[in-house]
Formats: sequence, structure tokens, C-alpha cells
Amino acid sequence: MHVIDEHPEILPFMEEVLVTVREPDVITPDRRRGRWRYWQAGTGPSRWLYVVVEWHAAEPHVVTVYGKRKDPP
Repeated sequence: MHVIDEHPEILPFMEEVLVTVREPDVITPDRRRGRWRYWQAGTGPSRWLYVVVEWHAAEPHVVTVYGKRKDPP
């Protein structure tokens, strides 16, 4: 899984990833159609927990997760 392989710092925050998608502080569209960016402040390894979800796939799935310092656009 991309998140585990490329962002091991997220492993302790997997429950927070689910909360971020369920109850985000901010939602923004991704550049790719069918994807949305979910932001949760004060959670995770940085200022924001950032989760990208692909909704128009056969099965919706998390594309990537990581911490971000910059505010959502």
C-alpha cells in the first residue's frame, strides 16, 4: 500500500485518517476528476493531515496520506 510504503510516519495515525475522511475540517477538489482532498488540522505528524480519496474507482480508496504545513487552498 502506497501510504505504508511511502509515508511510514502516518502509521500511528491510521484512525485519524478515517476520522479526517469522515469529518474533515476542509474538503478541496483534487486535480484529477473523481478525487477529493480531505484536511484535518492539528492531527498527524504535521500541522494538517492531508488525505486524497479516489471516489470514481470500482472501489473507492485512499490514494495518499501525509502531513502538510501549508494551509488548504
